[in-house]
Amino acid sequence: MNAWLSLTKKEFQLGLPAFLIVLILYAGILSGGYFIGNSVGYTEGLLSVALGFVVTLHIFFLPFYLYYSLSAERKRLHLWLHTPMSIAGLLSSKIVTGIIFMITTFAVFVIGSTNFFLHSLDFFNQETIFNLIGSITVFVFTLGLFIAATFLFFWSIFLTFSQLMNDFISFILTFILFLFLSWIYGTVMELSFMQTLTNWGSIQLNDIIVGFEFDYFENAFEAQTMSESSIFYIGNFVRDIVVAAIMFIAACWIIEKKVEV
Repeated sequence: MNAWLSLTKKEFQLGLPAFLIVLILYAGILSGGYFIGNSVGYTEGLLSVALGFVVTLHIFFLPFYLYYSLSAERKRLHLWLHTPMSIAGLLSSKIVTGIIFMITTFAVFVIGSTNFFLHSLDFFNQETIFNLIGSITVFVFTLGLFIAATFLFFWSIFLTFSQLMNDFISFILTFILFLFLSWIYGTVMELSFMQTLTNWGSIQLNDIIVGFEFDYFENAFEAQTMSESSIFYIGNFVRDIVVAAIMFIAACWIIEKKVEV
């Protein structure tokens, strides 16, 4: 455990530039939205768009961080892989560090956006805003972990290919495999059996947005239908977490058994 903590401490130092790059990018987007909106007299609208863009970018924070960190490790891959720690320990150190960095930037986003919505937009009450922030948090971190696990899985395949051929061909083959496996995964997820297995725990719009009258639209029937439609399923999040864990285990096995340095 002490060795893993020491490795994680070094990982913070290694990944700090990636964290600062992302932090500066987020600050630039929000500042740009504010100043441009202020100059055209549409501050709230453009700042809302900037906040939406930043929360979308958060989904890709962990994959970007892993790409940055693993690219640095590849320059000394023989030293990194020959440490006494298991591959799972090496990769989990990077994932944990990336998640902590991601939590830090996301916490700043949550505090800032909550204050913005509470003081600038008066058609959502406090409960609705907290529900929205909570839903967005679960969505961002679950999808971010899923994409990060997908990246690790295909990165391990790329490393395996790169031992036999140059990086360009390895990347092309890995990308083709990614498209093929994505098609298979999408096809399997569309099966009625998988739909039944994963589409449970329905969350509807009126479960999140409370105290808001949807029937003020011209077509009250469409508004009622929209408020009662499922926007996501808890089962889908559980499915993504399970698949992410499987891909992480597979990546560890591939690197341990197939990658030689």
